Amino acid sequence: MESTITWTLGSTDPDAEANLALIAQWWTDLAGQEIIWQQRPLTENSDRSAIDWSKQSLDETFAIQTPSFRGITLYWFKPNSPDERNISVGYLQLDRFNQCLDILPSSGRSYQIRITLPKIVYQKIQVTDPQFGSLIQPNGDAVLLFRDEKQRLEIQIDLSAINVDILKQKLSS
Repeated sequence: MESTITWTLGSTDPDAEANLALIAQWWTDLAGQEIIWQQRPLTENSDRSAIDWSKQSLDETFAIQTPSFRGITLYWFKPNSPDERNISVGYLQLDRFNQCLDILPSSGRSYQIRITLPKIVYQKIQVTDPQFGSLIQPNGDAVLLFRDEKQRLEIQIDLSAINVDILKQKLSS
């Protein structure tokens, strides 16, 4: 599973629509979660990979309310605010491993925004009644393979001999 997903306005990338859908889903799943909102200025010669994202005084932490994605615009509410906020985007990059979204607005790119989840969030994958197989190595290590045809998903799990024994115990109790 790709850890970084990128979408750019006007891109001809065949995965652009799918990438935008994945990013939109991540955004809407933020509902009620505490986020860190950071904004940094950019110049024409800015190296975006060199931006200092360490905590600064204007960074905000709040529980985002009702995040939605319509067209190329992100919408949300801040707690105790009746006004819906929004930003139209020209570039999005989601780092699923570090749970952060980088945003460049479509109307002038003089700043970059980063939204980060301050706590670790694990990606969850649910498969129901998958096909499966296993291979036990001579040293006791094992490889488990689960396949879900509906989702076109294949999961390989490599277990040490110790974890194989623990799994056997848990399955027999």
